[in-house]
Amino acid sequence: MVDYTLYLVTDSTMIPESSTFIKQVEESINNGATIVQLREKSLSTLDFINRAKEVHALTKKKGIPLIINDRIDVALAIDAEGVHVGQDDMPANLARQLIGKDKILGVTCSIPEEVEAVVKEEIADYVGLGTAYATNTKKDVTDPLGTGPIGVRKMLQILKKCEKKINSVAIGGINHSNADKVMYQCQIPGRKIDGVAVVSAIMANKDAGKATRELIQIVKSEPVWAATKFEELNSDQLIKEMTKSQPLVHHITNNVVKNFSANVTLAIGASPVMSELSNEFEEFAKAVPNLSLVLNLGTPNDALMKIFNIAIQVYNQHNKPIVFDPVACGATKARLESSRILLNSGQVTVIKGNVGEISSIWKLTSGYQASKEDAALMRGVDSVADLNEEKIIKIAKEVALDFKTIVVVTGKTNYIVDNHRKWTIEGGSKLMGLITGSGCSLGSCIGAFLGAKAGTSFDAFNSTVAAVELYNKAGSEAAKSTDAPGSFMAKFQDELYKLTH
Repeated sequence: MVDYTLYLVTDSTMIPESSTFIKQVEESINNGATIVQLREKSLSTLDFINRAKEVHALTKKKGIPLIINDRIDVALAIDAEGVHVGQDDMPANLARQLIGKDKILGVTCSIPEEVEAVVKEEIADYVGLGTAYATNTKKDVTDPLGTGPIGVRKMLQILKKCEKKINSVAIGGINHSNADKVMYQCQIPGRKIDGVAVVSAIMANKDAGKATRELIQIVKSEPVWAATKFEELNSDQLIKEMTKSQPLVHHITNNVVKNFSANVTLAIGASPVMSELSNEFEEFAKAVPNLSLVLNLGTPNDALMKIFNIAIQVYNQHNKPIVFDPVACGATKARLESSRILLNSGQVTVIKGNVGEISSIWKLTSGYQASKEDAALMRGVDSVADLNEEKIIKIAKEVALDFKTIVVVTGKTNYIVDNHRKWTIEGGSKLMGLITGSGCSLGSCIGAFLGAKAGTSFDAFNSTVAAVELYNKAGSEAAKSTDAPGSFMAKFQDELYKLTH
């Protein structure tokens, strides 16, 4: 039984000056690497064979397999345990004929079509799925930014259909900062990756042994945000906890809604901060215990996308909740691609959007099948999707399951969905749709309730329900005394204040 948990891929070009190639490999093998691939693109055949013999002596001592990249002649010469081939290398079926049925055969796959070919042949023992993230070790990749967990999950759906168990490892840009995310996010019901393949995280590390031990621990541990907790607290109790803790809600949002979002945050007893200065994100996350992040895609650009990405990384690292609002992500391909990049970069606690936005995010899920009915979902920031309740809940459930998140679908009826639960909230007012930012500032309200318990294991679903209930109740109450949007805006903020103080 081959253990793919921590798959070391060698690279002799990145060895620290204080070490040697063999020392790096030996330290990793002795400290937990479960399988090794020897990859040498520039060595002569004789030198490759000699190096392979050295490495093989180490792996055999520990009882772990040695896989030779591409060079079947070298693998046969030293009787290595297996071979790995890429899409531009020798075809997998021919490689299998040469190495025999008892050797391990691995194949690189970057897109679903390549996985389909491997599944059809049923001769590979495992596939390397990626590149997961951008990496300097491979330049000729299908997606320079990496397929991310989204792409890996789509490929897992195909592997799941294969009668023969074909193992899988994610590869590309995986290191100590994201290995737990990869293991957590690269799974679907009934199937998950069997391990991660790393290169520079070990080969370029000055202490390869320590790096390996730490990686093994990270890979085998669930991320801090993965725990699901169920609480019996009602909305009134959660409101009291939120106002008492006075959470800080960090907004990275569009200029159109900043003022309104800040006023809503203040009205409910939380504190808003509008910051796009990435150098201070770490300070926020370390210094403020009751903190959340609200990411609003409203007006994306290249510079802001980098800021979004840094924020997600920092807030994930410090176990602080994130609310993601994929504004108008169904309006253009560019906006949906921006959402894909951000959802690949880390874990969000809540995805909030209207029916058109959540239906567009649904297109990124591993089980999505395109149809003509899904074509027209958005007109600008407004949803034009006409779906019944059953379809809306189905879509929300699939998004929640794939992204391991809570999904809030806004509209005349609001739906809050996760992998286990569904909650429906009526209320609000049609006047809310006539105020710029009323949808965006719901994210502020959710962020406040989540931030109140940041850094702890809490029921994020319960807190999200309480936030949406409060927001819609304030809308209903404000509409009782006005039928015009201008006065409604002021009364709405007043109601939010009265309901929380």
